[in-house]
Amino acid sequence: MKVVPVRICRDYFGLQIDDETEFADWSIALSALFFSDPTANPATRQLAVVGGDRLIKVIDRSIAAVRERTGKDDRPLARLVALMDQGRLSLPDIHSIMLGMVAGFVPTNVLAGSNCLDVILSRTDARHAVDEALGAGDTDKLDRAIMEAMRVVKAGTVVMPATLSAMFDPEIVQRPNEFDTSRPHRDYMVFGYGIHLCIGAEIARIQIGECIRALFSKPKLARARGRAGKMVNVGAYPASLKVDFERSPLCRTAEQSMVTVVCPITRPMPLDAVRDKVADLGNPAIGEISAALDKVGTIHFTSLAVAPTGTDEKSGVETGALVLEISGDGSTSDVIAAIAHAIGHRLRPIFRDVCGLPDGGSLEDFLKRKHIEISPSFGSAAGLVFSGTPGHSVRRILAEAKLADSVREIVEKPRAGAGNAMDVLAEARRHVRCLGQFGWAFEPAESLLERPPGHWSRALTTTLLTPAMFATVAIVVLAFWRMTYVLVFGNPHGVTFTNVAIAGTSLLLSVLGLLAILALFVGLCFLALRRLEDKDQPASTPVEIGALEKILAHEDRTAQNNLTAISTMKAGILRRLALRLSFYLISISAQKVFRPGFLATINTIHFARWVLLPGTDRLMFFSNYGGSWESYLEDFIAKASAGLTGVWSNTDGYPRTRWLFLDGARDGDRFKRWARRQQVPTLFWYSAYPHLNTTRIRINSRIRRGIASAAGNEARDWLSLFGSLPRPQARPADARSLPEPASSPLEELESGEIQSIFFGPFGALGDAHMLAIQVPDGLPAAKRKAWLDFVIGKTSFGDGAPSGRAMTVAFGPNGLRRLGLEGGVDDEPLDTFPVAFREGMGTPERSRILNDTGPDAPDKWQWGSSAKPVDVVIVCYAETPASLKAEITAMKRQTAGAGMSVTAELPLKVKREGKRAVEHFGFVDGISQPIVRGTARAAKGAAPMHLLAPGEFLFGYRDEHGFYPSSPSVEAALDRDGILSQVRRNRQIPGQPPPPRDFGRNGTFLVMRQFEQHVELFDDYCRRAATQAAGETGDAAITPHWVAAKMLGRWQDGSSLVRNPTGRPGRGIDNDFALGAEDPQGHACPLGSHIRRSNPRDSLGEDRETQIRIGKRHRILRVGRTYEKKEKGGKTEKGLLFMCLNADIERQYEFIQQTWVSSNSFQGLVGETDPTIGARGGGGRFSIPSWEKVTVLKDVPQFVTTKGGGYFFMPSRSALRYLISRL
Repeated sequence: MKVVPVRICRDYFGLQIDDETEFADWSIALSALFFSDPTANPATRQLAVVGGDRLIKVIDRSIAAVRERTGKDDRPLARLVALMDQGRLSLPDIHSIMLGMVAGFVPTNVLAGSNCLDVILSRTDARHAVDEALGAGDTDKLDRAIMEAMRVVKAGTVVMPATLSAMFDPEIVQRPNEFDTSRPHRDYMVFGYGIHLCIGAEIARIQIGECIRALFSKPKLARARGRAGKMVNVGAYPASLKVDFERSPLCRTAEQSMVTVVCPITRPMPLDAVRDKVADLGNPAIGEISAALDKVGTIHFTSLAVAPTGTDEKSGVETGALVLEISGDGSTSDVIAAIAHAIGHRLRPIFRDVCGLPDGGSLEDFLKRKHIEISPSFGSAAGLVFSGTPGHSVRRILAEAKLADSVREIVEKPRAGAGNAMDVLAEARRHVRCLGQFGWAFEPAESLLERPPGHWSRALTTTLLTPAMFATVAIVVLAFWRMTYVLVFGNPHGVTFTNVAIAGTSLLLSVLGLLAILALFVGLCFLALRRLEDKDQPASTPVEIGALEKILAHEDRTAQNNLTAISTMKAGILRRLALRLSFYLISISAQKVFRPGFLATINTIHFARWVLLPGTDRLMFFSNYGGSWESYLEDFIAKASAGLTGVWSNTDGYPRTRWLFLDGARDGDRFKRWARRQQVPTLFWYSAYPHLNTTRIRINSRIRRGIASAAGNEARDWLSLFGSLPRPQARPADARSLPEPASSPLEELESGEIQSIFFGPFGALGDAHMLAIQVPDGLPAAKRKAWLDFVIGKTSFGDGAPSGRAMTVAFGPNGLRRLGLEGGVDDEPLDTFPVAFREGMGTPERSRILNDTGPDAPDKWQWGSSAKPVDVVIVCYAETPASLKAEITAMKRQTAGAGMSVTAELPLKVKREGKRAVEHFGFVDGISQPIVRGTARAAKGAAPMHLLAPGEFLFGYRDEHGFYPSSPSVEAALDRDGILSQVRRNRQIPGQPPPPRDFGRNGTFLVMRQFEQHVELFDDYCRRAATQAAGETGDAAITPHWVAAKMLGRWQDGSSLVRNPTGRPGRGIDNDFALGAEDPQGHACPLGSHIRRSNPRDSLGEDRETQIRIGKRHRILRVGRTYEKKEKGGKTEKGLLFMCLNADIERQYEFIQQTWVSSNSFQGLVGETDPTIGARGGGGRFSIPSWEKVTVLKDVPQFVTTKGGGYFFMPSRSALRYLISRL
């Protein structure tokens, strides 16, 4: 009612108005002086003077705009300006005329419209008349109803004895106090009478009528509850009256229910047979089921699991249960009904054959009976539910995704100049309106996703003041108070000062006593728990490869994954109490402390739940999450380990814990091994939007909100949702507040045991050669021993620059088996090695993680695939080609003499431009490397963000969290000569058996991949893209070097885009910049560039220091070099033999490759992978954001092809000696 008259005033008169609300307030201040200040209030006059001054400035600015405008303009202000130019009016005349028009138009319409609305909401007869007119679509009836409402004056209103009172004169107006829309026109004086009739009456009548029509067309319109729904006046003019109405389904938050149905298996049937029945439903769901649930449109996720629950004591048969988890919109009954009606024909046979559903019985009723309530509280099944997109319905999520896609093509259109965010937003709005299917996008929408986080203090007070909690505490306190008053003080009678003091003292003593009892009880429980923790037996062996392959077969096929885990509770009531306490604390945190949809700062979960199956000791965990399994668990290890530990430390085999919440999941390597062992294959799983993760859902919600309401500077933030990020709260000064090194104790490295490649990539030895060797089965031990003796003599160890030559050796899983690594009688020798190493790089599971598809698929590799296995890799280095040739010849001769064969080889050479090594795309190489504490390089000083604990790369040392990672080991009985040291333990606990021997100490894993670089294709694309982008935008700064630099994130001379955004020459190499603090929106270094993906530094969250610490768990030590190989026909293949060292292949190399480099949704981007090394099936895209526009390079080809690779273990000197001792 307040803004609409301003907009009509603006458009009708031709005024330039910036802030509509302020303009209304200024006009009301002026009108108050003219018409409602009979007592000459000084404050009213002062406000009017200020308001008049502001309005005159608007008028003057509007006059200037009229003069600048070309073309004919017949609006009143333009005509007045024409008269002034003719000398018929002066500027003060125009000021007077326009001030009168504005003061007579806006305030009176606000007053009339608001009072009319108040009357209609207050009187049922008036509301009935308006509703009847709207229902009939009769504009004349609606006008008459509004006129009658404007005539009505609420009882008790003070009026001037003029037109308002005249309309209630019973001598002229019949039945003046009744609401009658059939009155004759002469009864209405709301717009004046005769020569005093308002000149704007027709405009006002239509404006008020259309406002009323728009408001009362909303379903279930009513006053807002409480004081907000009452008319509030400031002086004579209305200031606020709020109404509520039922929003359209896509504009309001939806109720969500997380249903858990647990059906014990009652029919005698092997659990594997049950699993086969469930697996027929598909993961992902088969087409028929998926289509049926898509049609329902209210089910977010659902899965069906078979849970073993124990063994029947009588028959010895394994017992189990079917567990159906559903996350949907609506009540529990609605969700179950939706599932039963959509796919009941597929579920019925399973529940009938397995769980005893009667023939002809209602599946819906059966599922409702088997549904269990989950909560941390007693009286329900122990558990916890969590929604990562609270309030967002399936239909809304899909609709907002479709809206974002339709807008993206407008935002990404090439634009000349610096860009204008408001113009882009305006064009996007026009485009959306023209499409005709997104009318809801312009309506205000409720959303929980943008709400700020809460506070612990408020969470505690609201929790304690809940009715149930408050009543319980009050009853207990009153009971103890009464006992104290009676038993201690003798129950004195009468109301005296002494008795009141006694009562107060009794209350104080009761409260203090209860707190003491509670503290004692909690303390004793934790002490007892602490004793149990020291007696626990953690299990850190990796999951069996066969079991893991069944799990991996369904992972990483879309933007989402499902995790189903089944753990066995530890015995004892104390563990059950600890479990509920942990659930309760997590629940309070999630609901009242963290941002909605977040756990701490984790926002990758769609829906998740824990549930302790009733009547069993099995704790189940279901999670529907975005991204990879590795990134999902790493988030919890780094950001929310206490919650996981509080829950899962009560189950068998969990990593060692302290005080319920400490350690545990922080020991990331052991925790992930344990988590994989708990996981079972997801047999049936449905997702309503498998291509969306929670980050994209939140971005789409903000895009929709911007379409509806963004104005001014908000348009820039809206535009940043495409290829960039909204402006952060942090300041650039945060770049100087980087984290200090971790507080782990500094350990001295046994450098003489460590292969020299760990300390540096032998840059001074410019020539090198890689040999890939296959070791056949059954070679005589003497030959293998002689070969290893030769290898250990040639291998370089120690922290120092080798003189003249060097050599590195690493072994694949079969190479270790065939060269002396043996297990016990019943043990697999590689059981203590991680699964990624044992599987190898060329398996289908690893290929999916590494995105090795199409031309990069292992079946096209020259070496390292299952068809072309490699058991040992050796890289020889030398200062001169001649000495390198001699090294290679000797190694080949020794290898052939041992009965082994060289299956592939690659000539390597440091390519230099001046003194710096460069790779074939022309960029200086080897700039950003982690620096390991304890090395000579660390002693020279380094930025804290680059300093890492040795345990991140070497076994036998503490990692960044202060734990010793699980190291490959052998039984002590196999190391008869005591060559290997004992495995180091994180804590020494009396009574533990002796640890095994540490085969991995001072060793690490070597990841090796041969990348062919298509240099000519890269250069050609940079030229074409630069020409096209420069032509479309008119920006001459866009050159091939600029395009290449944006894709990589650095200029070719090694200077960073962050600190040298324009590429000024001679700036030098820099590497201590903070991406998140210095370039948070990616305007200098694009979000999708190679260096941001390979090492995001502090840019993946608002807490810069936390992000640096998290990033340190994913660093790799690169030691590769370039190659040039002559092919048949004279063509030269150029490329890079990528080599990196890491102690955890999955957490470090594979994580970077899967979660950052190959992710097409990194940092909220859409359909983009790493522009330089990413795999792309078709034409790729790359977004380059700037201040108020985004430039998108399209049809980006694949510049790198994988030609071979493998995972190898690079042993220490002692480990090599141990292998020799076993032959």
